[in-house]
Amino acid sequence: MLGVMPGPAAPPDEIKLVLPAEPEYGRLARITTSSLAIRLRFPYPAVEDLRLAVDEAIILLLRPEGEAGEITITFTVDDASLVINAESTAGSHQHWVDQGALARFEAIVADTVDAFAVDESGHQVRLVKYRRPPAPPPEPA
Repeated sequence: MLGVMPGPAAPPDEIKLVLPAEPEYGRLARITTSSLAIRLRFPYPAVEDLRLAVDEAIILLLRPEGEAGEITITFTVDDASLVINAESTAGSHQHWVDQGALARFEAIVADTVDAFAVDESGHQVRLVKYRRPPAPPPEPA
């Protein structure tokens, strides 16, 4: 019996967004995240979860001392997931994370994405949301 071997998987798509590390630019990150999630056909609740998770990531990455810098958000899309990596250069010489802000981030984000991580310096955040096929319709009774 002959079968068809699957070809190599397509490389993931990657989209980068570079913003000034200022609170007023967080809206661009949220809109970009929502638009991409809708384009990828995530269900509406997942779109809202991703938007909220990115908003919380931006809040965590902004430095309270207001140092200049950039936040780079890289969206990586493949057949199975949307991975969002956000990195801040603001206050990059400081290696500390506000524990209260981190606890708030973890409490909110834990219920919105499938996986997340924050590096020790508090300058990088990774969010993962898996793409799930729609549930099959119920069988007739």
